Amino acid sequence: MASLRAICRGVHWAGMLLSALGLPGCNSPYPDSEEDQSVFYTTFSEEPKHLDPAQSYSTNESDLMWQVLEPPFQYHFLKRPYQLDPLTAREVPRPEKKQVTFRGKTVDATVYTVRIKPGILYQNHPCFVAANCRLTVRDMQDVRTLADIQPTGTRELVAADYVHAVRRLADPRLACPVFPTLAKNMLGMAEYRQELQRVLDEKRQERRTTAGPLYNQEQDEKHNPIRLDYGEGAGSYPFVREVGPYAFEVVLQHPYPQILYWMGMAFFAPVPPEAIEFFDQPAIRQRDLVFDRSPVGTGPYRLAEYDPTNQIVFVRNENFRSERYPDLAPPAGDDPEAQAAYKQMKAAGMLRDVGRALPMVDRIVFRMEREWVPRWNKFLQGYYDISGISSDTFDQAVTLASTGDPVLSDEMAARGIRLLTSSPTTVSYYAFNMNDNVVGGYTEEKRKLRQAISIAFDMDEQIQVFANGRGIPAQSPIPPGIFGYEEGEAGINPVVYRWETAHNRPVKRTIDEARKLLAEAGYPNGYGPDGQPLAIRFATTATGGDAQTWVRFVKKQFDGLNIRLVVEASDYNRFQDKVRSGNYQFLHWGWVADYPDPENFLFLLYSPNAKTVSGGENVSNYVNEEYDRLFTRMQSMENTPERLAIIRQMLRILREDAPWVFGFHPVSYGLYHEWCHNAYPHSMAYNTSKYLRIDAARRAAYRREYNAPQWWPVAALAVALAALTVPAVFAAVRHLRET
Repeated sequence: MASLRAICRGVHWAGMLLSALGLPGCNSPYPDSEEDQSVFYTTFSEEPKHLDPAQSYSTNESDLMWQVLEPPFQYHFLKRPYQLDPLTAREVPRPEKKQVTFRGKTVDATVYTVRIKPGILYQNHPCFVAANCRLTVRDMQDVRTLADIQPTGTRELVAADYVHAVRRLADPRLACPVFPTLAKNMLGMAEYRQELQRVLDEKRQERRTTAGPLYNQEQDEKHNPIRLDYGEGAGSYPFVREVGPYAFEVVLQHPYPQILYWMGMAFFAPVPPEAIEFFDQPAIRQRDLVFDRSPVGTGPYRLAEYDPTNQIVFVRNENFRSERYPDLAPPAGDDPEAQAAYKQMKAAGMLRDVGRALPMVDRIVFRMEREWVPRWNKFLQGYYDISGISSDTFDQAVTLASTGDPVLSDEMAARGIRLLTSSPTTVSYYAFNMNDNVVGGYTEEKRKLRQAISIAFDMDEQIQVFANGRGIPAQSPIPPGIFGYEEGEAGINPVVYRWETAHNRPVKRTIDEARKLLAEAGYPNGYGPDGQPLAIRFATTATGGDAQTWVRFVKKQFDGLNIRLVVEASDYNRFQDKVRSGNYQFLHWGWVADYPDPENFLFLLYSPNAKTVSGGENVSNYVNEEYDRLFTRMQSMENTPERLAIIRQMLRILREDAPWVFGFHPVSYGLYHEWCHNAYPHSMAYNTSKYLRIDAARRAAYRREYNAPQWWPVAALAVALAALTVPAVFAAVRHLRET
């Protein structure tokens, strides 16, 4: 009997193991019911900190918010260079000169009148039901998510919602990252924040007086925030004002054309007052439901599931208006590059859906993937529709053609995957602290020291080693695609490169030329007048294994000049303190454009933005009066030949002074499965998901093909089990006969 029991147990466990091995293709992270649905699957790698448009300033947060929110303008999906188009607005307005009353005086102002389209509805939301703005703790007993609160309602978008949103940017309790920039240009915005602070202080004092000595202000306002009426007394501060149910004005104290770009960002998305009132209820906040994680908008999608440790899901906004896939006219003129780009776009099928209603995808699922390897494997299995390329997977995904251009590997091409490249409006650079006694200063010797280091840096090697060749050496702060960036000899940095006419290309100046400049700077062979070797401190947060490889590369660049690089690694907070206080000599930094205008890059070296003076983005603390004068002229100009001439003068000054070692402009590589149509990288827009079209049937077929069960391990195990089981059976039979 013992032998029979052993056989039975063996058969049982063999069956279990065979069942497990027989299911290697059934590993989809999604329900079977979604297989044939129009769903776009993508990823995120870190939890969003803010989804409140007044506070968010991060790319990963914009990817989420823009599914729901709609400022007045957006970027045209297909046009290059980037062009602002109306979104909820009827048209992109032109500036007008008007006289405005401010603080009892009549002042000249620049005014933009934004007229929005009537009939636009918000998503269905409980905040639009009046009864839901008076919920008690008892009402919330069975509520776990926002979807548990019923009923829901909607209403029409009006100009007052935009006015409410822009005034809210001045709320001193909100850490609006762009408030300093806007307040510097919008008439009365800075004073309005002071007024809100005064009212807030009065209300806080009233609460303290009523509550007594044990009052905890932080805890009280966490669960029961003080309501500020952004309309009360706002007429005295004209920076934004309603001029009709479907029109509002943005009032500037001087010409500032970049304000249109700001109005194409989430900061200017409408915020209905009902939403703030709803989420400020103590009963709602006790359930940890807050506006900062629950945006309310008029966009193509609404937030349906928010689990930042697992997945974030958006579903089609049932109330979304009629928006259509855009058209693109053939380029006028005889520009061969523009003509070729248009033909390439048309051949890629980017114009097949012109006129179709948006959005074309019913749901968007963002899945949390912190690690690159599982994200990449799931993309190859067809469970994610798009993917970037890491350094570890670059050789698997991309090869170089004989021309040096990147092309898909045979493996990726066989799977029907497409490669799309784009040049983000980004620049990375190394900054000298111009306030430092060694590397800073504006004498000819100090300039030559920085110029020598700039020449010694092999940026091509950095791009090849650390970015798999995905980048363009920077000649100035301005990246490709931005007005002021120039190709050819006109665009090179002559301090670091010379133009080789015979081959029509820039050639890097030699290390001997750099050493000559170093000697002229007073450091022959890297030694100063006192006979001591020159040492430069490099502030960085690079502490990990991969980061150390990069640090060794940076040290090697200085070794070529016999300069000793002293690495001062610290955590990010300490590093930020060094930058703010100017306690560094050399560091690595970068910038991603807020909007496609040269002002948004050249302001990085405008002296009033010096980090140690104003906390601005001029981390070099660079000061040059002529550069500042030119910047002031350039910043409010249209893109004309006159503006280009001024930019050229500014770049000449920067290249001579060399406050930066100009780094590189990255090139982004993206992979897209063949069922993901209308994928077109866009450096400025975050609302491009609405243009996507998913062929769910083709995706399902791919998943079946590349996740089919592997039966050979099952067969091999069956043979092995049989080989082990048959002798046991014969032994059991012999034992039975003997007994």
